[in-house]
Amino acid sequence: MFLKVERRFSKGLSMLGSYTFSKLIDDVIPSRTGFPGESFSGAPLQNFYDRRSERALASFDTPHNLVISSVYELPFGPGRPFLNTKGVAGKIVGGWQINGIGMFQSGPPLQVNGGNGNGAFAGTQRPNWSGANATKTGAIQERLGAFFDPSVFTFNAPFTFGNAPRIMPNLRGPGAANFDLSLFKNTNISERIRLQFRVEAFNAFNRVQFNVPNTSINSPAFGRITAQANSPRDIQLALKLQF
Repeated sequence: MFLKVERRFSKGLSMLGSYTFSKLIDDVIPSRTGFPGESFSGAPLQNFYDRRSERALASFDTPHNLVISSVYELPFGPGRPFLNTKGVAGKIVGGWQINGIGMFQSGPPLQVNGGNGNGAFAGTQRPNWSGANATKTGAIQERLGAFFDPSVFTFNAPFTFGNAPRIMPNLRGPGAANFDLSLFKNTNISERIRLQFRVEAFNAFNRVQFNVPNTSINSPAFGRITAQANSPRDIQLALKLQF
């Protein structure tokens, strides 16, 4: 399902919001290394002779995705409701514009792997799963040492395939929430020449986006989050001459 809400540019303001609800199922991995510009990837199949057991959520399944963007020209300067003045003063107080983009996204489904070797000499080993939901509630900061319940997974018997699905149906990594803001100052030098000064802040509120937890049952860090997925706030200045 795709939903779009749009306010076309009017009185200095425009807004665009888009929301996507989806579910994607497959029985193959998208890539061993991930898509260009993305980190979505997956491990090989567990049993190459039983593709039915590989049917699960896609590793890049994202059920909820919301993006909101807006542009607002401040009502000051020539032709505006306030401080409608010309000359040098008008060029100073006019032409200011605020822009923003907010992105909210579900976390990726997790792939739990590891366990005793199955003797197939190929594929990815997976452990046994009790069928219980391993998801834990509470703030992520309070679950960094145990993001999910590892006790629902156990080692498979040697030389057997684990029954855990390729991608867990009800276990996801941390979701994403990001805000980018910018401030523009447009100054008309002549009819055809305009000078634009920009201040842009990426991850404007300096929010931490935690990485997915360790999902290997063989690792002592199984279930722990040990890394950050995004970058700290980044501010850049730019001056652009348009003609």
